[in-house]
Amino acid sequence: MTEEKKNLSISGSGSAPGGCYEDVKISGSGKIQGDLICNSININGSGRITGDAKASNVVISGSAVVEKRLIAESIIINGSCKTEEDVSGERIQINGRGKVLGSIHGENVRVSGILSVDGDLEAEEFIAEGPVKIGGLCSAERIDIALSGMASHIKEIGCGTLNVHSRFTSALFGQLLNAFSKRKLIADTIEGDTIVLEDTEAKVVRGNRVSIGAGCSIGRVYYKSDYKKDDKATVQSAVKE
Repeated sequence: MTEEKKNLSISGSGSAPGGCYEDVKISGSGKIQGDLICNSININGSGRITGDAKASNVVISGSAVVEKRLIAESIIINGSCKTEEDVSGERIQINGRGKVLGSIHGENVRVSGILSVDGDLEAEEFIAEGPVKIGGLCSAERIDIALSGMASHIKEIGCGTLNVHSRFTSALFGQLLNAFSKRKLIADTIEGDTIVLEDTEAKVVRGNRVSIGAGCSIGRVYYKSDYKKDDKATVQSAVKE
């Protein structure tokens, strides 16, 4: 006979042991000691998990700290979340602020808030509409980065297709952004099959088909079949391989 899993709910200030649960909800200030395995995690207040957190669905609307790994099929961060090791999930949506001291492994990763990753980010599809900072390699079959507000920093990019473009804004709001911020992507190296860039600073860009758009400042471009450069872009050298 299978033992029925219990729900865990912390609505005030308190702590609970880790273990296996059905649904976990923290709406006050809660701490879970040790590894946590459950169906769902929902944090509306302030939560801390001192071990691994494994669940089918995770929704964080308040603030959370996971001291080890966060592993789930679906992860939605509307508030803020810090993980001190890796994050893995099929669908990862960052609407608020995410900080990962390890790496991210996902199928579909979307950022409309702010994301900082110390290690690598690996996905099938990576779409960013907010600023990102990735300290290692960002690799995905498809990468789409819409620049708005603060600059994005990615050390290395490896992809099938990459599209970097400025996010559409009204004329007045666009003037304010240009006056107070730098909407750009800053990278060391970019490598892929089809690469389309705007407002990008990179030392090396290497691809099959490469399009360097307005606002770009590139050191060296290596291309195989097609190369285009906008008049409002700067490229020190372009070499056909």
